[in-house]
Amino acid sequence: MSDVLLKNVDSKVYAQLKAEAASERKTMGAVFNEAVRAWLVMKRQKDPERERNVEVYKTLKTKIAQHPKDYFVIARGEYVGRFQTLSQAFSALKRNHVTKAIIVRSQPEGEWLGGSLEA
Repeated sequence: MSDVLLKNVDSKVYAQLKAEAASERKTMGAVFNEAVRAWLVMKRQKDPERERNVEVYKTLKTKIAQHPKDYFVIARGEYVGRFQTLSQAFSALKRNHVTKAIIVRSQPEGEWLGGSLEA
């Protein structure tokens, strides 16, 4: 077992967690381990849409590098488009009722990957 110091924990969330742990007569360590195990299981589950988005991203890497500073949007396993501003990229996602997407931007100091947007 390891001793762990957590920083930047929301005090309200921590208080709720501590109260729930106490109500079940569990230590904070036991609750932390349980929560992390559940999170890891969830992360290991395959998400076909996410995987398709990543595959499309891989095919676009060369094109992304050719258009520095533009935002490339991938959603539902398809290339949505190239946009000059992040606001335009988000508007396209909103118009299409997209709940998961990857937004990528190539820039001189390296590629900016917006990660997975999940609404």
